[in-house]
Amino acid sequence: MFRILLFIALSISLQAQEMTGEQAISKVFKVLNGEEVKIPDPGKREALLQSGAWEALAYIDVRLTFQASEEDLQEAVPDYYRFKAEDLIFKLINPEDHNQYGYEGKLKYRWEKDTLLVLSADGREVKDRWQLLYLDENYLALKMDALRVFFAHTATQEN
Repeated sequence: MFRILLFIALSISLQAQEMTGEQAISKVFKVLNGEEVKIPDPGKREALLQSGAWEALAYIDVRLTFQASEEDLQEAVPDYYRFKAEDLIFKLINPEDHNQYGYEGKLKYRWEKDTLLVLSADGREVKDRWQLLYLDENYLALKMDALRVFFAHTATQEN
């Protein structure tokens, strides 16, 4: 059942490249497994990251697998992220009601090579480090602690 839901979600989200569901799952897996890497030059990276809002679609928890396979792909809750100037705007799904956001906020961020440093609201303290795995006009993948998360563009929810 899960594979069917992921198949449908990825098929809809990846329609811009006219992929079949199986091709979409394969692309997401290859990106999250490190088989397909696209890290733009620093000059282009910021524009691509800030080109719109991002929604989590799928992830692999690297703690749960020694050698990942497509069966290890999990459907992500559609957490919302938007990188705007030096701000990271986020809206995390409520775990008790997946139709609503639970926690929302704004933090600062900056790049350190191919890693996004998530900073406190005042920009003085590093709160988290997310490694860039993939970024192009349509997709983003980050290693967030033990999760490798695949994102696609979504509608912007703020100005």
